[in-house]
Amino acid sequence: MAGMDDKYDSALLGILQNEGNISSFLQVMFGFLFRRTDFYITMTSEKDKMGFPPGAQVKLLLQAHKHYEKLAAEREKRKNLSKSEKNDKPAASSESEKETTVKSTTIENPATSSLDTDINMTPEIKQQEIVQPESKISSKNVPSQSKTENVPSQSKSQNVPSQSKTESEKSSDTNEEEDPEVIRQQKIFQANPESYNGAVRENYSWSQSITDVDVRVNVPKAICKGNQVHVVTDKKHLKVGYKDCNGDIQIVVDGDLTWEVHKEESIWSLVPGEHVHINLEKKQERWWEGLFVNEPKINVRKIDCSRPMTELDDEAQAKIGEMMFNEQQKRLGLPQSHEQKTYDMMKQAWDAEGSPFKGQPFDPSKFNVNSGGVVSIND
Repeated sequence: MAGMDDKYDSALLGILQNEGNISSFLQVMFGFLFRRTDFYITMTSEKDKMGFPPGAQVKLLLQAHKHYEKLAAEREKRKNLSKSEKNDKPAASSESEKETTVKSTTIENPATSSLDTDINMTPEIKQQEIVQPESKISSKNVPSQSKTENVPSQSKSQNVPSQSKTESEKSSDTNEEEDPEVIRQQKIFQANPESYNGAVRENYSWSQSITDVDVRVNVPKAICKGNQVHVVTDKKHLKVGYKDCNGDIQIVVDGDLTWEVHKEESIWSLVPGEHVHINLEKKQERWWEGLFVNEPKINVRKIDCSRPMTELDDEAQAKIGEMMFNEQQKRLGLPQSHEQKTYDMMKQAWDAEGSPFKGQPFDPSKFNVNSGGVVSIND
């Protein structure tokens, strides 16, 4: 399952905005599956080459729904945990003050002390306290009770440094991502076509699109023929070298790739005296943080993550084209595509039999068309 991949978000968001609601958006998605795939074809025998076994489609949909339902629940749990940690900070800072108050109150009135200390207890401890309330209140061993009540306070104060450490680590990560030197270096890489969305390293440079990677490995000026070059590509490894004057192979780069590529689709060519150009087709459409696993990573948030419309399917291209047309019409104050269709229908029905406007010239000011294509007559 693709997980939280956001590479299609721009296209899908455009479709959603154009449709106006989730229900219509889902109709578009399932309509695509109906028209362009075998999703709604049910196999009647094992010999069928298209379609799915009975009930398999529904299982796929439920599996996808449960996956993201689980992710949503985990996200909500993290939010609640974060809020709980924030609320615990003021209480933790004045913990010693509360301990003193609890101890003094315990000696004077054990029952009152038990109720006061419940405020500082975690939900789990509170639940245990509620199960046996009578035994606590009737307990005559006051020192033992006071000692037990102080346990949550100690536990809480011990957790505070770890919370503070976590926040400082997050702050450090953020500062690293926003390091001016890293941003400046990435801008230099982006300005160079040979390292666009990639980087320049000591003996090579690399650039990438969402579907492939281009690597340029530097070679000496004496290397002018293809038989002087040694290139080995594997699904997750790249080795490039050249033959020196003694016929020995000198390795320039040799390392494991960050992600897998289609070995059979990889091609290379030699630019005499300059570099070996290797084109690698990605096995998965994703942005790489580095060419090799052992090289410094780039910040993929600072690269150009857009993708050309030509890489999208015909239906997505048509939807995006329609959106662009509608946006231009809106800026010019002209009817959008759905409004124009409605106007054309109204114009045909304007002078039809039974129309209240029969015999009158067509006047668009007599009615309004909303974003959903619904017509309302002006009084």
